[in-house]
Amino acid sequence: MLGTKEIKRRIRSVVSIQQITRAMEMIAVSRLKRAEERLRSARPYAEKIQELMENLAPSLPKIDHPLLAKREVRRIGLVLITSDKGLCGGYNANVIAHATRFIEEHKSQEISLILVGRKGHDFFRRRTYPIDHTLLQLSKEISLQEVKEICGVVTKGFEEKRYDEVDLIYTRYQSAMVTRPTTLRLLPLESSEILTKGPSWKGEPLFEPSAEEIMAFLLPKYLEAQVYKGLVESVASEQGARMVSMKSATDNAEEMISTLTLTYNKARQASITKEILEVTTGAEALKFARERKESKEV
Repeated sequence: MLGTKEIKRRIRSVVSIQQITRAMEMIAVSRLKRAEERLRSARPYAEKIQELMENLAPSLPKIDHPLLAKREVRRIGLVLITSDKGLCGGYNANVIAHATRFIEEHKSQEISLILVGRKGHDFFRRRTYPIDHTLLQLSKEISLQEVKEICGVVTKGFEEKRYDEVDLIYTRYQSAMVTRPTTLRLLPLESSEILTKGPSWKGEPLFEPSAEEIMAFLLPKYLEAQVYKGLVESVASEQGARMVSMKSATDNAEEMISTLTLTYNKARQASITKEILEVTTGAEALKFARERKESKEV
């Protein structure tokens, strides 16, 4: 059985860890609120550009644009979004496992990786998959420059025919408790993927300027909106997972402190009982010795 000093030392260690996990939980709550607000702020723009793309979707087969070119899929560019830090439960493990399954399902194609986040890079750099680009650390506010950097790598690779298809794997955010790794095809764009509700008008529309010019302007914006959405949802999912993980760690620490305190009290009580027994035994021995001495004298 552990001594009281060792148990007290363990209790102090667990209390220190609990203070750290509680602080990290509060930080994650604050960052999650900001991420949710960023997600809500991005929705009006995403909805409007989606509406414009849906209005143009029926004209896609007639439009000649490099980002719409359909080819036989031999090479796939895979954009994977993970976190830069750990301590977020199974967030990284789940999205990496999802990406691994995607790669296994496309063994016949050549996969090239575009990695966002240190955890994904640390995992795949030990494997044999080619890594075309890595963005190791996102800024707290997810800058437009970072979105354009990812989109630039994707569009350049697709236009140069290094990729016949580009897919994005990110973690879709529904709530702090519910997140889901998701695969979204970025390129080539097809009307069936864009056209979810249909155009807002009936009949054959007339475009001024032409549909080709409008689409040439909108396609990069639409791609940036999809990548930005994936980044924002992944950050929100990461902070939600970290908040849940740190809350669980704090609760476990509280339970461990209770268990150790109970063990400490038992050990202390046992020590006191032992001391009392020793004192009582000593007193009884002295009493017996004194009585024996007196009986001899008599």
